[in-house]
Amino acid sequence: MRAGLVGTDMVADGTAALTFEVEGGSFAFKAGQTCDLTLLSPTYEDAQGSARTFSIASSPADLPRVMFATRLTGSAFKRSLLEAKPGATIDLDGPFGSFTLHQNATKPAIFLAGGIGITPFRSIIKDAVERGLPRELRLFYSNRTLASTAFLRDLEEWAKKAPGFRLVPTLTEPAGSGTWAYETGLLDREFLARHLDARAGESIFYVAGPPGFVKAMMDVLPAVGADPDNIRAEEFAGY
Repeated sequence: MRAGLVGTDMVADGTAALTFEVEGGSFAFKAGQTCDLTLLSPTYEDAQGSARTFSIASSPADLPRVMFATRLTGSAFKRSLLEAKPGATIDLDGPFGSFTLHQNATKPAIFLAGGIGITPFRSIIKDAVERGLPRELRLFYSNRTLASTAFLRDLEEWAKKAPGFRLVPTLTEPAGSGTWAYETGLLDREFLARHLDARAGESIFYVAGPPGFVKAMMDVLPAVGADPDNIRAEEFAGY
């Protein structure tokens, strides 16, 4: 289906959010899913082609508008996307994937996001808050600096509105980040052990971010009580 660009916003250093409006009104998705975006008339081209997969960062309540967020790597695709003017049309295929909130409301959901891995979790948390779901949600969100931390203000607002949602952001390079009121340091075993409780073994863990971050979390989570069968992961490779 076709979708037209509504606007582009810089939501953090090196991170852009792009909002499209879907034509026809027949598009539906579950929070946490992905779509394939195909540029119809890219300004720049390379051997990787004109289509990429992105996680949806908005919630179903935002339809017919749908938002995606991406790190700006300088690739031909992303340069074309960033320079596109409002009204530019793309092909939108999907939704795809099962990286969505589990149905058993008695099991807590624990999200671990590294950088741009926040996009599916923004969708899931926004949807849960908007629908007033009685769910226990906890987000561990790691970035290098405050300036590179996308959607922090949204997450803070939802943490105020939803008593079941707890936000645990951390910076690995906090120098120069001003009045940072949260954690610092890597999401490692010691860090997670301080924040997880006896319910870790029954929780469902969701991990999203760059491949190195995902691997590190997959290695450490069983050591802090997570059941390996209850860990779901999605890698965000740069392109």
